[in-house]
Amino acid sequence: MKKISTICILFLLIIFSACTKDNPAPGTSGSQSGYFFANTEWTGTAATYGQLYQQPCYLRFNGDTTVSVYVLFTWMLNSNYVDADSAVGKITGIDTVTNGITTIQVSFPRTSDQQVYYITNQNSLKSTSASNSTVLYNNAYSTNLQRCPATVPSVKGTSWNTNKMVGGPTDGMYEFPDISSFSFGTNNSTEYTRNGHIITYTPTDHIQLLLYEYNQQGPRVYFAGFNETNSLLIGFYGVLSADGKTILADTRAKQDARLPNYLQTIYWYGPPGVTPHTQKQ
Repeated sequence: MKKISTICILFLLIIFSACTKDNPAPGTSGSQSGYFFANTEWTGTAATYGQLYQQPCYLRFNGDTTVSVYVLFTWMLNSNYVDADSAVGKITGIDTVTNGITTIQVSFPRTSDQQVYYITNQNSLKSTSASNSTVLYNNAYSTNLQRCPATVPSVKGTSWNTNKMVGGPTDGMYEFPDISSFSFGTNNSTEYTRNGHIITYTPTDHIQLLLYEYNQQGPRVYFAGFNETNSLLIGFYGVLSADGKTILADTRAKQDARLPNYLQTIYWYGPPGVTPHTQKQ
């Protein structure tokens, strides 16, 4: 009788645990296929320290064990500024019960950051550093992302343009002019149009030749903008919005790119503080 009671108690504990929690250790049996976010992709923006605007961000859940985040980061590591284009974090905890919001803890060892992800309605993700994170303020960031569809549309053969500004000395000029009026060709080349005319451009060196071709990797698009004033191709990292209609873009070549900043008295290149973006035509 004692043996039967013990079995019953254990059984009830298992039932109770299943009803109140849904957070098996990431990567353990039963969790790989149980989480909706496993192997999903997300795009949006990341708020990072010291930048003029929120930066394009791509995030992928690698199963339910790790997370890959792609942003043009600039970190302070060992008293030096370091450029990093991506970060990999380890998922350390998952809660799918509390308040109807999926909460995920992620550890990023390179920056000593402990992030908390909050997913609402299975399609909206916000993240921030946890209260116990030891990340330096230079390396901290937060995200605001939307879930991408299972099939991401190809940009091949599509045309893109930025908005025109209204009023003042910039009236009628295009925002973010380097990424205005261009098309992705069917052979991975890019065609630029300025003032209604197709630009004839011959790359001047090996780097410019490489930039002439775009490369799409799911929602990520590596492409070149064009500064016709200096006849120069400028490398951009872009992410497609979840609906595929907008590319959020960023570049490390800010000395050559025509982008707004707070030091300008007239914002010739677009509104300050706004992530550079271009729309599908």
